Amino acid sequence: MLNAEQIKSKAKELGAVLCGIGDLKLFEGTDPQRNPLSILPNGKCIIGCAIPVPKGFYKTMESKSQFYTYTSLGVKYIDETFAEIFLLRLGNMIEDEGYDACLQRNVPGMRIKGDKTTNPEVKSTYELQFASPVAEGKPVPDVIIDFGQAARICGLGTTGLHGRIITPDYGTFLRFVFIITDAPLECDKPFEGEMCDGCGECIKACPGRAISENGTDSWQCSVYYRGAHKSNPFMKDDFLKDNPEREAIINGEKRFDSESAKALYPSLRFLPETHFGYVPCLCGKQCEVVCTKHIKQMKSRGEE
Repeated sequence: MLNAEQIKSKAKELGAVLCGIGDLKLFEGTDPQRNPLSILPNGKCIIGCAIPVPKGFYKTMESKSQFYTYTSLGVKYIDETFAEIFLLRLGNMIEDEGYDACLQRNVPGMRIKGDKTTNPEVKSTYELQFASPVAEGKPVPDVIIDFGQAARICGLGTTGLHGRIITPDYGTFLRFVFIITDAPLECDKPFEGEMCDGCGECIKACPGRAISENGTDSWQCSVYYRGAHKSNPFMKDDFLKDNPEREAIINGEKRFDSESAKALYPSLRFLPETHFGYVPCLCGKQCEVVCTKHIKQMKSRGEE
């Protein structure tokens, strides 16, 4: 009979560095648009797995020697290729035992109805604003689970001010996938406490001032992720030369909303987009770099 240890062992064999199993009962009260039980009503648990992003990608961005490899290999390849193969193989193992496996990978270009945020990693996002329930009492498709909530319930970590999931051993240098299943697996305890201690390092590190004590403004982030700050090594002297707000923009002082951000995107094509519409990261993910360094310092001081 399939058990939790077999799942975790297979996940590690396939390339995950973390694997936790959460009880779907803990999603009680969650918005139906985010609830895994809306996807598999007879589900019993959710399996969460973390795939590592090589830390060397962050080092090369920090040294400004390479930027494109983080986007092409650390984001696009992991989410669009590696994660799919990983999920299909682990899902097949579950379904070979007679259970359902609803595979959940990152859907970077899609937002549930009512979600007005964006994903800075991709060219554009589409809100499912015209979707409607197929029957009374049903959620509006597509249901997209909250990865941060799922990671906590699986015992893996919690979300920081910068919007990334933080884990004790790997900081934020991870991409996540989940499987909702009706297999009766032994569940782990949800993650207790908070990994984010509100140190504010990510707030200070963000070149676009997209992060505050209230979290991250995704539209502001999207502009500076694309390289609107003067720290971008690909920026030339004539960048936005006729724009009266040029200095405010390159100094990270200009505030953007969805419309003003979209209007500036055509001027931010410093490197080619990758396949599937992922845009190059030119902010160096400084928020994640300082966060992971902070987590390591806490661990060395025994402050976990």
